[in-house]
Amino acid sequence: MKSSFTPFPFRIAAPTMVYGSDLLTNVERLRSVVRHLEVVLFWTPEKHNIPSHDQVEILADRLDRHGLRITVHLPAALQIAAKEAGLRRWSVEQVESIVERMAAIRPLNYVLHVPFTEPTLAPVPGLYFTDRDAERFSGWRRRARKSLTHLARYAGSGSRLLVENINFSPSFLIPFCREGLCGLCLDIGHLLLGSETVERVLDTCFPWIEEIHLHGVDGWNEHLGLDILDPARLLRWMNRLAKGGFSGVLNLEVFSERDLLASVASVERAWNLL
Repeated sequence: MKSSFTPFPFRIAAPTMVYGSDLLTNVERLRSVVRHLEVVLFWTPEKHNIPSHDQVEILADRLDRHGLRITVHLPAALQIAAKEAGLRRWSVEQVESIVERMAAIRPLNYVLHVPFTEPTLAPVPGLYFTDRDAERFSGWRRRARKSLTHLARYAGSGSRLLVENINFSPSFLIPFCREGLCGLCLDIGHLLLGSETVERVLDTCFPWIEEIHLHGVDGWNEHLGLDILDPARLLRWMNRLAKGGFSGVLNLEVFSERDLLASVASVERAWNLL
């Protein structure tokens, strides 16, 4: 695979599911393309990929050897703002457990979904919430704030807890960021699914954005290569990041080698045109 390390002022990242689900295989194969990895964790009652203590030690050694940093994407099944108290408590405990388990790797960020509706594995047409739905979020906001206040001290030394916009506008997350409970992981692909104006959101949310998820969207299909997007749109977004001095993580959240290489090339072309 071709190595390509354009001197961006931000970190280019890729998820550890580009080459199947084996974590170490992805580390070895991705290190020639990016210097930052998104370790994507999942959990179901039947199966999970949360590393054991021994696996964490091996991973820490491999990351140090290759000079790589990571973000840990916490399982999407967690619901720290659920209406059911037991589910909220379990979700908070899972975050604490994973943070303690992964501490040896010194993650830069932990990314957390705070779902308003039942978590889904794929976007659902029509299930996107904006400021017009604010009244429906009052209970969610109260429960989320309580859980985030508890978790704020658990991110670990040198790590940050970031919340990600999923099927709702990032405007619902900004109050938590203002209060210092978390930072923002802005998923631009999710903005496209919600027909939001990316440039306006970037301008509004920029002070709190520490990580960006970027991927192509076609209809209701997401996590595609950036080469499917209009290059002029990508150029406008890169221009906003350049003018704002973005120095966080730009995670190309795609899940195949073809889409990753196409996305890296697309970002490089846009950046070189600035």
